[in-house]
Amino acid sequence: MFDVSAAQAAVARTTSLSGRRKIQRKEASDVDDLVADFGFLAVNATARDFHGFTKEMSFARLVLSTSSVEEMPRFSSNTLPPRELGRELVQQCLQEMFALYPVLTDTAIFGSLDAVYQQTGYITASHRWDVRLSFAIALVSRSRSKGDHLYRDAVRHASSALKDAEAVILPGSIASLQAILLLVLYSMLDPSHFNSWYLIGVASRVMADLGLHQDPAEELRVKESHIMLRRRMFSCVYTLDRAISLAYVRAFSFSDDSVNVAVIPDPATHPSFVSWYNNPAEDLSSTADTSASQLLGLRQIQSNWYQKAFQSSREALTEPWPNRSSALNAMQSWAKALPKSTPNPLKHLFLSEMFFSNVLVLSPPQNAGLLCSYGKAVLFDNAVRYSEVTLSMCDTSHSYNFCTSLDILRSRWVGEALLNILADSPTAIYKTLHPPPPPLFAGSVAPPPLRRRGFLETIDEAIKTINRIDQILDTLEIRFGYPANYNTFKSKSASTVERLYSKRQHPYSHGMLQADELAFNRPQNEHVVGGSVPDWSSRSSVRINPPIRYSLAIRRQAESESEVCGPFKDKKTPDDHQKESIVDTSDMDRLD
Repeated sequence: MFDVSAAQAAVARTTSLSGRRKIQRKEASDVDDLVADFGFLAVNATARDFHGFTKEMSFARLVLSTSSVEEMPRFSSNTLPPRELGRELVQQCLQEMFALYPVLTDTAIFGSLDAVYQQTGYITASHRWDVRLSFAIALVSRSRSKGDHLYRDAVRHASSALKDAEAVILPGSIASLQAILLLVLYSMLDPSHFNSWYLIGVASRVMADLGLHQDPAEELRVKESHIMLRRRMFSCVYTLDRAISLAYVRAFSFSDDSVNVAVIPDPATHPSFVSWYNNPAEDLSSTADTSASQLLGLRQIQSNWYQKAFQSSREALTEPWPNRSSALNAMQSWAKALPKSTPNPLKHLFLSEMFFSNVLVLSPPQNAGLLCSYGKAVLFDNAVRYSEVTLSMCDTSHSYNFCTSLDILRSRWVGEALLNILADSPTAIYKTLHPPPPPLFAGSVAPPPLRRRGFLETIDEAIKTINRIDQILDTLEIRFGYPANYNTFKSKSASTVERLYSKRQHPYSHGMLQADELAFNRPQNEHVVGGSVPDWSSRSSVRINPPIRYSLAIRRQAESESEVCGPFKDKKTPDDHQKESIVDTSDMDRLD
């Protein structure tokens, strides 16, 4: 006799199985469409797959889909360059990017280079990944315009490297972390295809899963070479995470409180210390070691005050100046400890980052209104110096290789902070009489000194600084893209510069100047409030150029009044501008 109940049960099981498969396919489809939910990694970041859907989703696909901005183009030919050129590109990587972020040692990268070109030994996906991305990083750092032949070659090598992404981007190994960090470095130079902030978040998660943020216990008896490798990889993640988060003004991927790794000594007391990175089995150059350790020292200082100012749950301080002054003093001490042997391109890079950090210390969004007049004057000085150093980097071919897309974000922040204080506190910036230093509290350090300027000199300096930041954003926009940053700053600064020209030509009509103040002339020996500051920058070489965005009528008016705006008549070609040094590097060995 036919069992109806049994048949119904069989149909129910079949229907249930079919339903489960539909649910699985739907879930897999949803995961494939995931592009920005980085929190999904927290579900099972160390597994080789996600709930069994190995075909639809992998860790590499999740990383690439999360961080991709535009799809990488496909090329019919991905031939390697001549070996001599390949070796030159690898050497450039070691001297520039890897000198600051030692993701790979010269032994490892040259070993991969030999394996790829010889093609007689055992070639792995990691060999191809390391070589192709090193080529891409070196080529795109040489590029001067997005879309030129160097940029296209860099994209071609990066696209070729991505063919091995499934084999190298795997959670659970230091080699995979190195592969992701190489992609982070490339993304800072090619923001059109990858978002560096998402990639460093992935790298930080992998680093934490590997436990690199904690030194192994002594009783485990881990080899010294392995401990140094762990620390070197952690330092790369740490410095990149802090750099990218500061540029985007976003939260760090992990806090300093979660870290228990042996730190380097204070650079102020051990300026020649390099062995923190140095693995005896690896032949890293002393220059690379010193540069990386100095950069790590700056990142530690930045991380300390940034967490207090931006990521602390405490109530806003009624008087935040002591904390700000302490941060400024720490970064000043760090700059003084830079070795005199530091190459000028790296010195420019370090000083540019320090001046940006000083501006960021003085202009956090949640309590910017609490900044005193003296602090706004200090911010003005640091914005001036930032524009001088960073424009010098853009004007020097070797220094320009160290510029990344993060410099666009930094420059826009500095420019907008300058515009804010020029608009909100004209008396603190324009007047000849400088504001008094803030009072000292118990345990606080003395505020940094100010440069003493006259009224007209201050106006000229403000115009030149806005002009320089405009040039920086214009130059970097041509190289990296990001036109929104340039256009936003251009629109915001136009009205400010018009007011500056008006104040310069009619100082009395705005109530900014008294009769006796216009006669103030700064003596040859620069007067400084609160101390002495050497004139490390060659201000005589800085001229006022009318920014390209201003109306033709304003420009002609400025050029016609030679007694007021005489420097505007200095029409120089781009080649002449290249020859002028915005920063006198001979005096940059000391920063008092």
